Amino acid sequence: MSGLDTFRSAFRETTDRGIFFDNASMGPVFPGVTEAMKQCMELRQAMPMKYYQYAGQVFPQCRARLARLIGAEPEEIAFTENVAYGINTAAGSLPLREGDNVIFCDREFASNVYPWMRLQAAKGVEARMVPHQMGGLTVELLGRYADARTRAVSVSSVEFADGYAADLEAIGDWCRTHGAYLVVDCAQSLGVMPMDVKRYKIDFLAGLASKWLLGPFSTGFLYVRKELADQLLPAFVGADSVTGDVDSVEYRLDLKEGTARFEAGLPNAPGIAGLNASLALMETVGCREIRREAWRVSGYFIDSLRELGVELAPCALSDRTRSTIVSFRTADTRETYQYLRDHQIACSFRCGYVRTGIHGYNTTDEADRVLSVLKDDPHLR
Repeated sequence: MSGLDTFRSAFRETTDRGIFFDNASMGPVFPGVTEAMKQCMELRQAMPMKYYQYAGQVFPQCRARLARLIGAEPEEIAFTENVAYGINTAAGSLPLREGDNVIFCDREFASNVYPWMRLQAAKGVEARMVPHQMGGLTVELLGRYADARTRAVSVSSVEFADGYAADLEAIGDWCRTHGAYLVVDCAQSLGVMPMDVKRYKIDFLAGLASKWLLGPFSTGFLYVRKELADQLLPAFVGADSVTGDVDSVEYRLDLKEGTARFEAGLPNAPGIAGLNASLALMETVGCREIRREAWRVSGYFIDSLRELGVELAPCALSDRTRSTIVSFRTADTRETYQYLRDHQIACSFRCGYVRTGIHGYNTTDEADRVLSVLKDDPHLR
């Protein structure tokens, strides 16, 4: 059995029930994830204090796997709950002052908008929302809307609604040249698209487990560039943020070095155990092979949709801007979405599009079955 066959068989409990093209909403989990989470809780149930020994083994494993996936060092990774926590941490920790501005586009997911809007209300830092170009943020837009007080740029690696893939390398170069921090939400790409925080000059990267990493809910991570982390006062602090004895009443705000200071308390151990199991599977299969297959199948689906005559999101028409999210419209898009759901095809309705999200375990046979259903859709044209 090939690596991809192994990967596909791991998710048969989901794929045997229909076609799951909704990884952009949430990915399925394979039985090993559930088992790892169960073992964690069974250990606590049987011998609670051994939990700390367990965490001391599993947390570093998961941190190292995440670091390899994004091109970072393990000590640059902090565990969080979700992307919202990570973006709020960036907004609350960066040394931004009244009159400064943060740029993001008008197609961002809410978790990458409200933290900046709150910062505007609290500190007078302008949350500068700019119109998107082809579905996302571009260097051209930064050249048009940035000024001398632009101190940060916040962007999704892949936009949630249409699948626009940002040119992070170009945006990162622009930010470094102009003295702006780069904050990235990688929720819709990590697992099926390449990520290299050093190459892209990213300062903060916020991710989560439950979509393309095929892991549990309420489990995420935050990368903070190590040269930057020690300069920042975290927005949230707790017993695990400091170097002192957590059981002492001699309180000293002596923050840990690096990104460890951004973990205020005990992380979600069952979730981290589950994420570690998912990452282990992906490493065994080969993350590059998974990405190649997701790219191949989504490209096949795009070409087939074009032949069918549906209106694709503009970003899907170029390899430079597309991702493995494939979004399209029909004569009655909402009815088409419901029609697909009625035929056991998992997808989403986002911003006027039928949104599909294709992973490495998905196949061209599944794409053909979706296309066969679409051809009979009375709302197609």
